[in-house]
Amino acid sequence: MTKKQFGIIFTLMALIVCVGVIAARINKTGLNDPTDFSQVISQQGTEEEKDKDKDKDKETLGSQDYFFGLRSEKDQKDAITIQNLDALIGDEKTSQEAKDLATNERLEKTMSMDKEGRIEVSVKNKGYEDVLCSIEGNNVRIVVKAEELTDSDTASIQEIAENISGISDVIIESKK
Repeated sequence: MTKKQFGIIFTLMALIVCVGVIAARINKTGLNDPTDFSQVISQQGTEEEKDKDKDKDKETLGSQDYFFGLRSEKDQKDAITIQNLDALIGDEKTSQEAKDLATNERLEKTMSMDKEGRIEVSVKNKGYEDVLCSIEGNNVRIVVKAEELTDSDTASIQEIAENISGISDVIIESKK
């Protein structure tokens, strides 16, 4: 293999990794991100339209704020946890045993975050507007934006969560 072929293969692999990272970020936030530019444009209108839809917007924003707030809080906690684990791993004064434990905990946290994202996407694909999933220990907590959930809805969401996470203790809540 020549240097030119190696360079082409390496470049293509780097592009694949970049596209994968971008796709993961897009799938993580979904299409319901309130900071999405298309939603900002669609919410702009004349003053008359805004006055007419004021009450309706308050209800919608209330639920969006709820999910946005929960998601922000969860992401901040996850980021702080990973940052602390990275600092512990990178500290020269930390013993090798503590570094190994921190590395394993970081790996578990990363895998948990991946499973949460996959559960959220799978449940959204069932037709729900917004979903938030968190895995804490041996519990999976799923909050779904819906008026109410039927027994079949709950069963299908629980099946998705069990298949992806491998945890059978699933708490499902609906939020209007």
